[in-house]
Amino acid sequence: MPDVNPLSGTTQTPSMKATLKYFWIVSALMLVQIIMGIITAHYGVEGTAFYGFPLAEFLPYSVSRTWHIQLAIFWIATSWLATGLFIAPAISGVEPRGQKLGVNFLFIALLIIVVGSLAGQWFGIMQKLGLTQNFWFGHQGYEYVDLGRFWQIFLFTGLFIWLFLMGRALLPAIKQGNANRHLLLMFIIASIAIAVFYGAGLMWGQQTHLAMAEYWRWWVVHLWVEGFFEVFATVAIAFLFVRMQLIQTKIATVTVLFSTIIFLSGGIIGTFHHLYFSGTPTAVMALGATFSALEVVPLVLMGFEAYHNLQLSRAKDWVNAYKWPIYCFVAVAFWNLLGAGIFGFLINPPIALYYMQGLNTTPVHGHTALFGVYGMLGIGLMLFVLRDMDLKSAWKERPIKFAFWAINIGLLLMVLISVLPVGLAQTWASVKHGLWYARSAEFLGSPVLDTFRWLRVIGDTTFAAGAVVLVWFVFGLKGGWALKRT
Repeated sequence: MPDVNPLSGTTQTPSMKATLKYFWIVSALMLVQIIMGIITAHYGVEGTAFYGFPLAEFLPYSVSRTWHIQLAIFWIATSWLATGLFIAPAISGVEPRGQKLGVNFLFIALLIIVVGSLAGQWFGIMQKLGLTQNFWFGHQGYEYVDLGRFWQIFLFTGLFIWLFLMGRALLPAIKQGNANRHLLLMFIIASIAIAVFYGAGLMWGQQTHLAMAEYWRWWVVHLWVEGFFEVFATVAIAFLFVRMQLIQTKIATVTVLFSTIIFLSGGIIGTFHHLYFSGTPTAVMALGATFSALEVVPLVLMGFEAYHNLQLSRAKDWVNAYKWPIYCFVAVAFWNLLGAGIFGFLINPPIALYYMQGLNTTPVHGHTALFGVYGMLGIGLMLFVLRDMDLKSAWKERPIKFAFWAINIGLLLMVLISVLPVGLAQTWASVKHGLWYARSAEFLGSPVLDTFRWLRVIGDTTFAAGAVVLVWFVFGLKGGWALKRT
C-alpha cells in the first residue's frame, strides 16, 4: 500500500471539472425529495392539510407521493452517472475532444427532463390534460415509471448520450491492453446495460393490458435499478480503490465478476416475485420467490465487505481523507443486509405477498433498500468524486459526521418505531379480516396506529436534519464554509 495518495498528482480535465454541477443538482433534488416525503407522510395523519393549511388543493397526495419516488430515482441515478463521467477520463488519462461540451449538453437535457416530467405529472393529476396527452406528457400511473412517454423517450436518449460519452473516454484505456482491461470491459458492459435496459419501460402502450405493463415495469424497477445499476456501482467502486492502489487489479476483477454472477443469478429470475397479481403461472411464481429468497445469501457476504472497507479507511493517514465516502459504503453493506435482505425477504414469499402486498411493510423495504442501499451508495460516490476534485483542501469533520449518523439513525428510527409497527399491525388485520380492512380508513385511523404514525416525526426529523447538513456541506465545499482554514 502506498505511503502517499497515488491520485495526488492527477490532473483534472475540463470534463471532469464540469461534473461538479451534477452533484449540486443531486443535493438539491435530494432535499426536495425529502420535503415531498415529509408532506406525503403528514397527509397520513391530517388528510388533506398540512398543520391546518389546505395544501392538498395545490399539492395533492398523489403529486407529493409521485414526486417523492420520482425524485429519488432522478438524484440517485444522476449521482451514479456523474461518477461515471468523472472517472472515465481519469481511467484512460485522455480527454476526448468536445467531452466537456457533451457533459454540459447532457446536464441541460437532465434539467429539462426533471422539470418537464415533474410539471407534466402535476398537470396530469390535476386533470388539466386529456387522456392521450396525459400518457405522453403527464402521469402514466405506474409507480417508479410515472413520467409520461415523451419524457421516457427523452431520458432513454439521454442515457445513450451518456453511454457515448463514457465509451469515447474509456476507449483509449481499452486499446492500451493493460492489467485493468478486464475490469474496463465489465465497466463498459454495465454501462451498456444501464442504457439499453431502461428501454423495457417503452414496451407497453396506452392501451396495453395491465398484466403486460406490470411485467415490463418490473424489468425497469428490479433489473434496471436493482440489477444493472448495482453491477455498475460495484465496478465503479472497484475502480476507485484500484486507482488508489488499495486493492490489486486482479482481486478487484475477480470480486466484481463474483458479485455480478451472484446478484444477477438471483436477481433476474427473482424479478418474477413482483408479479403475484399479474396472472403469473404458478411455476414461474415459485421460481421467482425461490431465487428472490436466495438474494439474501450474497447480501450476508456484505458484512465481510463492510469490514474490509472499514479496515481500508484506517490503512494509511492519507486514506483518512476518504473516511466518510468509505463509511457510506459500509452503510450500504448494512442496509443491503437489513433493508434489501431481511425486510425484502419479509414480504417476498408468495404467502407473505398474498397478505402484505400494498401495506406499510412495503415502504419498510422500499425506504431501507432504495435510500439505505442505493441512496447511500449515491452519496458515497458523490463524496468520493468531490474528495478527488480537491485533494489539497481539508474537510471539516463535524458537519459530515453529523450528516452521516443523522441520516442513518433517522432512517432506522423512521422504520423501527413507526412504519414497521404499522405494517405489522396491518398484516395482522389482513390475515384476520382481509386486505380491504387493513387498508381501510377505519383501521388506519385508530388511536394506536395514529400514535405510531406521529412517532415517525422523531426519525423523519433526525433524517431531514442530516440531509440538510449534507447539502449545506456539499455546497460549502465550493463556497468554502465546509473547509478547514489553513
